[in-house]
Amino acid sequence: MTKRNNAALAIGIILVIVAALVAIFNQSRTFPQIMGQSYASAKVESIHIYLSPMQNGLPTRELTLTQEDPAAQDLLNLLGDQVYDVWYDVGAREGHQILLDYTVYMTLSMEPEGEEQAMATVALDGSKYMDIDGLDRGSWNGNWVRTHYRADPAFQQEVLDLLLAQPYEEVL
Repeated sequence: MTKRNNAALAIGIILVIVAALVAIFNQSRTFPQIMGQSYASAKVESIHIYLSPMQNGLPTRELTLTQEDPAAQDLLNLLGDQVYDVWYDVGAREGHQILLDYTVYMTLSMEPEGEEQAMATVALDGSKYMDIDGLDRGSWNGNWVRTHYRADPAFQQEVLDLLLAQPYEEVL
């Protein structure tokens, strides 16, 4: 082979490797895939939710949905019906605009397996992404894997609307 052919082959190999890495790191994921292998919606024992107001005069709300609560299944179905793309926050961050009346922080408690109680969190505020900490036990921090996912603000509003329709306690 000539130098020109070798260079073209090397460039081609590099392009294939870069394309494979981009495809791997930009794979869309479903909610169960994000949560990890030990997740099943039927294993969610409860969902503890904090709604923090973004405007003065609105109360902070706290509620807990249990397995028996139809709203818990509605919420899990809503989260499960979406496909999530990983959001890589590289470089300078653009302005973080809060678009919902409340920020939402949810903790999903799974049925205990032995002596362990696995938990996962979901946080959203109407911006371009939401945070999901899955159940992956192989992570650097025990059970937690923090990743940002692209999330349509309209989808996030739908989640908030579902939660605001549930009975709650005001937190001072």
